[in-house]
Formats: sequence, structure tokens, C-alpha cells
Amino acid sequence: MKISYNNSYAALNNSGAYLHDLYLNGTPILMPSTDNIDTHGGSAVLFPFGNRIRDGEYEYKNQLYKLPKNDGNNSIHGLIRDFNFEYEGDNKNEITFSGIFQHPGYPGRAQIKINYVISQNKFITNFYVKSLDLQIPVEVGFHPYFLVSGRYTLNYNGKLKMMNYMDTYFPDGTYTDFDLNDHDLSSYSLDNAFKLHGDIKLIYDDHEIRIHRKNMDYIVLYNGRYASGKSIAIEPMTGAPDVYHNKIGLINLKKDEIFECGYEIELLK
Repeated sequence: MKISYNNSYAALNNSGAYLHDLYLNGTPILMPSTDNIDTHGGSAVLFPFGNRIRDGEYEYKNQLYKLPKNDGNNSIHGLIRDFNFEYEGDNKNEITFSGIFQHPGYPGRAQIKINYVISQNKFITNFYVKSLDLQIPVEVGFHPYFLVSGRYTLNYNGKLKMMNYMDTYFPDGTYTDFDLNDHDLSSYSLDNAFKLHGDIKLIYDDHEIRIHRKNMDYIVLYNGRYASGKSIAIEPMTGAPDVYHNKIGLINLKKDEIFECGYEIELLK
């Protein structure tokens, strides 16, 4: 399915509310997946956790929960990537996916809505989650792979704080100030989590893209194997990898409470 506005469009799937492809003002913005794995291209929605959970299990309210181990001994990228959402959209340029999520590895039921809106130069994603019956742990993430070519840089205000890892994938709760402002990222190998307030600009060739985040102060930057040498994943997150253990950015949503977050992609030129 598609939503469009003039020569801008987004290709979507109700399975996982997945964004396959995005063009703004005729310019390709995202790299589509070439192997039909949704976290290898486009933009997957990640919930109720965004990155890895060590050993595929966690305790919440003194109860042990077990998750699918889909990354070695760990669980990665949430539980809704194959969830079949209902959808509605009266406007050609807007669609809303919705559903009630529950899983044996999760404490309670969550009502989810994901709203996408496209205009000539902007694509907006809004995420809403409501706890229906129990307190639930929440982390939300998105996994967009931005197309780039040649030299590409990020521009941002404020301090970029890189999470230090106790091993390959799991933060230890400390940070290191790290400067990537206006650096040529094509010469970096990135698979790191950061904390950063404010907007991010991605600059390459003659293009400039602004990424604005709402209630998503963490990002993962990835330009490894699955980026295919022609993209960088700039992943907005509400918390850190292994959030159910380290609690960094974890949202504890009580019954009937609602949490909202999201991000915008704007083509400036």
C-alpha cells in the first residue's frame, strides 16, 4: 500500500507497520531491503524493545519473562515486526495502523497506534501506546536506512554522548563525549548507541535531510554489512540496548497511561 502527495510517496505494509520505501519530492530517501528482512532496509518499527535483550529473558515485577532468541543467545528488535495491524486512512497522504499487542514474553496488553503522514518534503511518524490492564515496560525504536553516496556527514547541536559497552552489545551505564559533527562518516565503521538531544542533519551530495525526534533522545548509528556501503541507519530510540536490564530510558507505563513519541524526516534540499 502507498500514501502519496504529488511526487512524494511511502510504500507500506500492515505487517509490522513496515515502511518499505520513501521518496520525498522525487528524491529517494531510504534504501529498500534487498533480502526481504525488514531490519536490513526501509524502516521497521521496534516495540516493546528496540535493540538486544541479553540472554532473551528479563525479570519484571519479580516475574521472569522469556523472549524469542533471534540473535544468537539474545533477542533483538522487538516483537511486532510480524504483527498484522489493522489500518485506516481517509486521506491519500495519511494512514494509521492500530492493534492490541500481547505476547507470552510480555507482562500485559498494549494498545498501539502508528500514524504516518506525507507531504511534499516531509514524512512524519507518530507512535502511541496505551497500557490496557497491567504496568508494562516500554521502549520504542525505528530502523530507517538513509540512502547516501560518497562523503556523508551529520550535523547537530549539543553533545553527542556515546554509550560505553561492557562487551560487544550491552551498555555499562557510562558515556563518553564523542564528536561526529561534520566528520566524513563514510570512513567510519559504526554500530553504536548514543544519547543526543535536538535535531540531526544528514548531508550528502547536494542533499540535506533533517531528522526531528519527539521523546526519543537516544539513537543507534549503523553503517555495517547490511547498509551495503550505500546507506546509514539513524535509528531513533526511547532507550538504550538491553533496556530491560540496565533500565536506561525504560518507560514504565501504568494501566490506562499513554506514551507518545515519533520522528520526522524532512528533505531540506
